[in-house]
Parts: sequence; C-alpha cells; structure tokens
Amino acid sequence: MSPTTDCNPKVEIPSGPAERLAAQLASMLPEAAVVQVRLQGTRTLWPHLGLTAVNDRGRTLRVPRAKALTIARWIIRSFPHAGWAASGGHAFDLRTAELRGLEA
Repeated sequence: MSPTTDCNPKVEIPSGPAERLAAQLASMLPEAAVVQVRLQGTRTLWPHLGLTAVNDRGRTLRVPRAKALTIARWIIRSFPHAGWAASGGHAFDLRTAELRGLEA
C-alpha cells in the first residue's frame, strides 16, 4: 500500500438532482436545515412566492428577498410534479434532499 493512499480522500458528489440542489442550497444558507416554500397568491400570472428558512432548532432565519425568490423558484422548478398550486406549500429538507408537504 502506498503511503499517499489516504492523502487524497474522495469527495462525495451528490448523485441526483435533488441531492445537488440540497448541497447548493446548504452552501447558500449554511445555517438552514429546512426551506419552506409557499405560493402565496394563485390568482396572478406569476405567483407571489414565500420562503422561510428554518434551522435545526426550529428557528426562522432571515433570508434577503432576492435570494429567497431565487431559491423558491429553483425548488419549484426542480419539483414541478409536486402540485404547488393545490397545496399549502412544501418543505425541502436540505439534509436529506426530500420534499414534503406542509401541514396547513
């Protein structure tokens, strides 16, 4: 065995699109554990998006408006089959890359 075998550990690269999105959002929002996305107004041509970032202790984190809108659009476009207009919103877990519905 070579003495340099363990010097360059392989970096684990997320495999699927949801995992890649979760990794990217975790780097943009390092303290966030879950990102909640809601369509606040369904009567307009372009929905009024609402985003709430929550840490692992359940506290809401402040996210600037432009960043919040960008992240909300990324999540909605990554999960078009989620039924955004019919639901009260969804929560995207950045640790597990799972999308689940919000309890209204």
